[in-house]
Amino acid sequence: MENRPLYIVTGASGGMGQVLTTELLRRGYRTVMACRDLKKSEPIRQRILQRCSATELELLPLDLASLDSIRQFSELLKQRDETISVLINNAGSMNDSFRLSQDGFEMTTAVNYIGTAALTLSLLPLMHSGSRIINTLSCTHRIGQVGPGWTKVDREHFARFKCYGNSKLALLLFSLELERTLRNRGIEVFAADPGVVDTGMITMHRWFDPITDLLFRPLIKSPEKGAATALKLATDETIAKDETNTPNLYWMGEKPKKISEHVLTHPYRAEIRNELFRLTGLQMPPEQ
Repeated sequence: MENRPLYIVTGASGGMGQVLTTELLRRGYRTVMACRDLKKSEPIRQRILQRCSATELELLPLDLASLDSIRQFSELLKQRDETISVLINNAGSMNDSFRLSQDGFEMTTAVNYIGTAALTLSLLPLMHSGSRIINTLSCTHRIGQVGPGWTKVDREHFARFKCYGNSKLALLLFSLELERTLRNRGIEVFAADPGVVDTGMITMHRWFDPITDLLFRPLIKSPEKGAATALKLATDETIAKDETNTPNLYWMGEKPKKISEHVLTHPYRAEIRNELFRLTGLQMPPEQ
């Protein structure tokens, strides 16, 4: 029997990832949890299965900080001749201290941009007209700065929020270029901004954490509300089109958001293709 198309959620064991996985399964979609820590993730998979009374939920290893892990993940799906309907690039990282990935990149940059882009490019051969790619963005892209050599972060120049904002700006530029490239193939690209969500990522690991938790966490979105945008983009067949009859790319809540001219005309946007090839050895697809 031919496999039904896949819905893939990266970082599926986290707060929003669990919500996305559960809701996709409840809607009857065949879903893959792509997670780094299988020991931690397997009990979560079992709980989701029990909650949904479903069976088509697979857990596969994926470490976005490792290009080798990304290759193994994509090769497995290619060997199985899978078809991907939706890829939700939900996984993200905001490290509180300087760390290098297996491939020698600063960890936040490696996961949020390099690994996410590499995974997406690796899986494109398994997508078809009607497939969707949903990248998780953040308003912090507005403070991001990318240009020649921006990925070469050392310990001395590491700053937590700066690296995070840079990685999200790069991911938005990649999303824009990918959408333009894939438009004529019928593969849709979206950017989902969940807002500030009550997850472990926003913990600062500082003495004032208990105070900020008490004052601000009640004002922060729940994982359920944070995941709502990506879920809509993954499952709503009537996504609004803009005046050129193409999907609005950047979404927050139930509505598309205007992307600033600064981003749309960013001088480094045209360099994204060459940069990804240098960093990963992967090519952006040719325009059609």
